[in-house]
Amino acid sequence: MSLITTVLSSALLMLIMIDPSDKILLVSFLREDFGIEDIKALIIRANLIGFLLLASFAVAGQIILQEIFHIDINALKVAGGFVLFKIGLEALEGGGMFTLKRERDILALAAVPVAMPLIAGPAAITAVITLTAEYGYLVSLSATAIAIALVAVSMFIALYMMKSVNKTFLSVTIRIIGLFIMAIGAQMMVEGVVGIYLLMVSTA
Repeated sequence: MSLITTVLSSALLMLIMIDPSDKILLVSFLREDFGIEDIKALIIRANLIGFLLLASFAVAGQIILQEIFHIDINALKVAGGFVLFKIGLEALEGGGMFTLKRERDILALAAVPVAMPLIAGPAAITAVITLTAEYGYLVSLSATAIAIALVAVSMFIALYMMKSVNKTFLSVTIRIIGLFIMAIGAQMMVEGVVGIYLLMVSTA
């Protein structure tokens, strides 16, 4: 697999983990209470913070896990896979992945909950650390940057086309993505269990 193919496939994984449809639904709710310029500022700030958070986990996540807490990457796959499965199940059942509190200052929402956990949530953090462990910093950071850029673009498009976007359609889309997240979570758990087993066999 070439570097470009690896980056693009990894970017697709990150995009699924972040889930643009959920962010489009968020814009639709914000549009009811705030002006376009305020929402544009939130989109830029939230995605920038989200990228910086994910980049930090991409660079330092594996070091923190292995050097400080001595956690094997396969154990992270099992735990992260379980979290992904749970998040996907909640999306599949509820048609949404977030709850939004009313705020007078829209920029107060940029860091929490938009940047984290809506953008840099457990699913995305687990994915970016795993990508770094498997492919290195270049792939994980590039994939994250591409995914974040696509999320930001989708939110900007939704901001100007929100009247033509059907919220029921978005809810169905979130459920479908939730099913994919469940499948990815199940696969990560299987890979983690197999990796732990092989490690135990090799050291026995």
